Parts: sequence; structure tokens; C-alpha cells
Amino acid sequence: MRGSLRVFRAEGARLLQARLLFVAAAGVAGVSVLRVWGERVSLAAARNAAVQRALSRGAEAPPDAGPSNAWSPWIEGWSAGLTLGTLLMLVLASRSLAGDREAGLLPLATTRSVSRGGLVLGRALLGVPLVLGLLLITGLASWIAANAWFQFGPLVEHGYQILSADELSYETSRAALASVGPLLGLWAFGLAVSSFTTSSAVAVGLTLTGFLGFDLFKQVLGDGQRWVFASFAPSLVDSSAMEELTQVARGLSDAGFTQRLWAMNMILPWPQAALLLALAWVVTARRSL
Repeated sequence: MRGSLRVFRAEGARLLQARLLFVAAAGVAGVSVLRVWGERVSLAAARNAAVQRALSRGAEAPPDAGPSNAWSPWIEGWSAGLTLGTLLMLVLASRSLAGDREAGLLPLATTRSVSRGGLVLGRALLGVPLVLGLLLITGLASWIAANAWFQFGPLVEHGYQILSADELSYETSRAALASVGPLLGLWAFGLAVSSFTTSSAVAVGLTLTGFLGFDLFKQVLGDGQRWVFASFAPSLVDSSAMEELTQVARGLSDAGFTQRLWAMNMILPWPQAALLLALAWVVTARRSL
């Protein structure tokens, strides 16, 4: 659509000039690190409790097992950062069209050889670097913290190796890849809501209410929730591939997605995101700017 790349570049430049972007990036990275640190504190407390129990019985303190495996803290920290990042992305997407309409900027954009469809598509394209950046920042911050406080290695339980380091690395890359589609779908959802409103505050409220409402009550739908792409996104009541991976990293043999769920995760977000963007395009094309 005409002017899409121009809108993409303009919105990207405006975002990079906003200090809040870097505050948000630091925030999601900080949450990832804090979650890893929390795991370290929890393990240290459990170790101290075991020592106290042994000493109270007059027995020798159990030997120090050394650094714990880093895979579970890394993935848990990554997941925590993604959860916060998901909410921030929804806020940003929902403010996009509604905020510019409220400020009177959308009519100006259409006078510069940009079609109404380009206004939507250009903003939709901006979701790609934002999602990839979110995955990179949270994953890297969590990895640095996990590598500093723990030790990466094979997953061993009671002397038996459950997964090798290479297998865990492969599963982690799959979970990260599985997060891309649902996150982009949520970006499209925010844009669709934004296209209906003339107030950025109303758009943000409706978007967060819709997502969090679904998140809190999705268990009522049972397996039917999986037909909605948002059930695969990182969230407060998390049922995403990343959350399943944390269970795998803890040594739970029955954790992880089935092949059917994996296929649904990889396929469903894309047509649903396309429908949301089409809805945003139709609404933007037919209503006054």
C-alpha cells in the first residue's frame, strides 16, 4: 500500500527519539535479571534451610552441590521479561493510530502521498523489529545473569541425564521462535482496537482489558482457548511455549508442547493477525481521520 515504508521509517525514527523506549527496554531487561536473581536467592534459602535442619539433628551439613543448572533460571527470567514486554507492546500498539488521530497527525500523513492503508501497514511493519528486539533484549539480559550466577550444562536428575545441553539449546530456540507469531498477533490486535477509537487512553484501556480478561478467564474455555492466538503469547497466566519450556528445564518429563499444539502455535497467529490488520485497514479507510 502506498506510503507504507514511509510510515514505517517515520514511526521508527519517532520511536527511537523517545526516551520512554529506552526506559522500557531497561525495564524488561531488569525484570529478566531480577527473576534470575530471585531464583538464586530461593536456592540459597533452600540450601540454608537444609543445613539448619541437619545441624538441629546433630548431623553433618550436606555438602555444597556447587552452582545449579542455569537453564531453568535463564528461561524463567526470559519469560518474565517477555510478559512485561507483551503488556508494553500492547500499550504502544493501541496508542498508535488513536494517539495520532487524537493529535491531528493522521490527516497530515495522508497529504504526503500516504494512503490510509499505508497508515495501518506501516505501523504493522514496526511490530517486527519491536518483537525481535524484545526477544533479544530479554533473552540476552537473562542469559548474562544466569551465566554469572549458575552454570549451563546437561539436565541431570538423580544421576540420570534427562536432556543434553544441545537438546536444551534446541528446545529454547524453538520456544523463542514460537513466541514471534503470537507477539505479532497482539501487536495487530492493539492496532485494530486503536483504529476504532479517537482517544489513546480509551484504546489502551480497551486493549489491556480485552487481553487481560481473556488471559484470566481462558481456562474456562478448556482446550478451545488454543484456537485463539493470544493463548500462545507470554502472559500473567502463562501457557506459552516459553512457559512450557521452563517446566522442561525443571525436569518435568510430561512438559512441553505436543506436535498438534506446536503446529497450532506456529500457524494460527498469522491468519488471525492478518484478519485484525484487515479490520484496522477497513475501519481506517471508512472513518474520518
